[in-house]
Amino acid sequence: MEELEIKKLLLNRLDSLRQTYVNNLDYVIKSFDDEAIHDLRVSIRRILSFMYLIDQICNETIYEELQKQLKTKIKKFNKLRDVQVQITTIINYIKKFPILADFLVFLKKNEKKQIKKLKSALLCQEFDLRGDIFFYRNHISQKECISKTSINYLANIALNSLIEVETSIKEIQPSNFSSYHKTRLKVKKFRYIMETIESILSIPRDKIKEIQTIQTILGEIQDLTVLIHLIETFCSEEGLEISKFSNFVEFVQHKRQEKEEDFWENISKFDFWMNFFKNYL
Repeated sequence: MEELEIKKLLLNRLDSLRQTYVNNLDYVIKSFDDEAIHDLRVSIRRILSFMYLIDQICNETIYEELQKQLKTKIKKFNKLRDVQVQITTIINYIKKFPILADFLVFLKKNEKKQIKKLKSALLCQEFDLRGDIFFYRNHISQKECISKTSINYLANIALNSLIEVETSIKEIQPSNFSSYHKTRLKVKKFRYIMETIESILSIPRDKIKEIQTIQTILGEIQDLTVLIHLIETFCSEEGLEISKFSNFVEFVQHKRQEKEEDFWENISKFDFWMNFFKNYL
């Protein structure tokens, strides 16, 4: 593949990411739908992963201020996203655990509070970064490093991201769920890099879906961990004993343990990638 063709594919990818970001942002402003918020956060993370890839290609940090702003925007949605995920979970389990009714009311109030905060933030012009992303696109299109990058160099960047994933997996400690969350972020970055260079390296789509499966499992572990934390917060604010929800907490802990087992059963799927990258190095 010619170097100029690689550049064209990378810029086309950024154009697509930017348009997805714009569509998701506009929809969130109109609806505040939980899936729309999820999609917006994903679109921002994909742009950040793209920017990471470009920084690696050029061996410099390009437009660091935009990266900081994008990360800030994700953080603003974190609490709302967590609450909305848990509301859906509690609705699914409330028939089996009716004691959760007051907790659901607590989550709904929290959701309204977070939406109110974000609606004010979204009305500020600086929240919309579509113009900044367009400026970034024009800037990197003129960079010589983008014009001269090669398939082998892209494969090496991806390999380094894979090594970060494998290192993070080795550092996971039993019952230390923050270590699972850290690994999830590494897996997510690796997956988004693979999606960016999928057509350039002729990556099998089913292999990227395998990464997504592992990422989803890690996300479920994190969601269950957040759920337990929110129950503890609810009990603290309402002056309740956590033991009141002991049956449900044990149920959640069991579900989380099952997800941990699923994760360890699936990590062998990363074996494919080391052999895959050897074809380009």
